[in-house]
Amino acid sequence: MSYIGVQNVNRVTPSFVKEDFVGTGATADFTLTNEVPGGEEQNIMVVLNNVIQEPVVAYTIVDDSSNLPKILRFSANPAAADSIYVIHRGIGSYNTKPPAGSITATELDSSLKTLVTDTFTGDGSDTTFTMSEIPHDINSILVFVDGILQKSSTNFSISGQVLTFTAAPDSSAEIEVRHMGIRSVQRRSTDYVCDTFTGNGSATTQTLSNATSANNAFVFYNGIVLQPATDYAISGSTITFTFTPLNASNIMVRYQI
Repeated sequence: MSYIGVQNVNRVTPSFVKEDFVGTGATADFTLTNEVPGGEEQNIMVVLNNVIQEPVVAYTIVDDSSNLPKILRFSANPAAADSIYVIHRGIGSYNTKPPAGSITATELDSSLKTLVTDTFTGDGSDTTFTMSEIPHDINSILVFVDGILQKSSTNFSISGQVLTFTAAPDSSAEIEVRHMGIRSVQRRSTDYVCDTFTGNGSATTQTLSNATSANNAFVFYNGIVLQPATDYAISGSTITFTFTPLNASNIMVRYQI
């Protein structure tokens, strides 16, 4: 489907089935490959030499030898070499992928166009700083100290929302963290991650397979959902319970990354 001007909304559009024929001058009947639902003439559009034909008046649908509504019968024989095509308006597949180039900056949410920048000031002793969002991974942020780009893993690491420098930035140092690409708060995984553990009667911490936050996780203890902050806390990939899970108790954590 083509559009002239600006398309306001990307709508899901069916791709209807098309069949082509050529008139012979000797017959008014043409056998369709596809059935016409209900044998209703209005369920197809018939075009003869680029002129749309009127249902029932110009053509009808009749059953074939197998009692299937697949015969297109014109009221008069199309002439030899006449161009005929049929659009099945009741048969089609849906194209759910927007056409290439149809999504521009105008359609994007503002949070996907404006990259987040966190700023901090060093005090000569602190090595950890809490960012406003959880980055997808360490390579999805750029970290600058007094305008100098820091090397990931060598000069800093991340755990959840916490940025940790290997050495404390100097007092009054200007620290800037730029979150690159699609922001983590807009991401949706194809499925939830499910981590399971078994209590041993002494440990109050478990290590998740991915970093998340307390409010982004559903934690179940022997099938009972727990309350964030009150029953547990999550820092990076470590979940810490405010109580000691009993021996052989079942713990399940479901979350998206």
